[in-house]
Amino acid sequence: MKKSIIIMLLAMFLISMGAAYAQSVVVTQKGPSQAQKGQNVTIAYTIQNNGNKDIYNVSVADQNFYKFIGTMKAGSKKIFTEKVYIPTDKEVKEDFGSDATVSNPFFIGGVGVTYQDASGKTFGINSNSISIPLVSSKSTNKTTPANITQVASGSATTDASQDGIVQQIMNLFYSIMQYIQNLIMPQSG
Repeated sequence: MKKSIIIMLLAMFLISMGAAYAQSVVVTQKGPSQAQKGQNVTIAYTIQNNGNKDIYNVSVADQNFYKFIGTMKAGSKKIFTEKVYIPTDKEVKEDFGSDATVSNPFFIGGVGVTYQDASGKTFGINSNSISIPLVSSKSTNKTTPANITQVASGSATTDASQDGIVQQIMNLFYSIMQYIQNLIMPQSG
């Protein structure tokens, strides 16, 4: 009995490793190192298919936009930008009450990406979140504050291998969970 459980776990791990490496998709977002209230900022989004197979019906969404990418070939990368408006305290007070203010740093949550493999199985991943330090328009401080969320997530580094490894681990975990779910509750059809 123990031997069969170990063999099953090993097989599950190997299958999951194959799935994680076959579909290694990474999504990141990066913003400016600082901004001002009442300003539009440009956020750059990068989706990378680091896997060895094409992915299909790729779409990106967050609270501000939806973008259909379509098919991404193995090894391809798609980069695009979107504008995000940082409201003023006055605008936030008008919408949410006199006690409301704009948070500093200004937080932007991660975007979600969904895609399908060749069999039609749907996968979903999320990007890093970012926080943008807000500075006064009257500020004469020329130093650039660190973007804590980007540094913590590794997205501020130029070495994408850290993001890739984390994403592969997340894909592995997701694949293992899907495999276990399929063992417990097999899908019909």
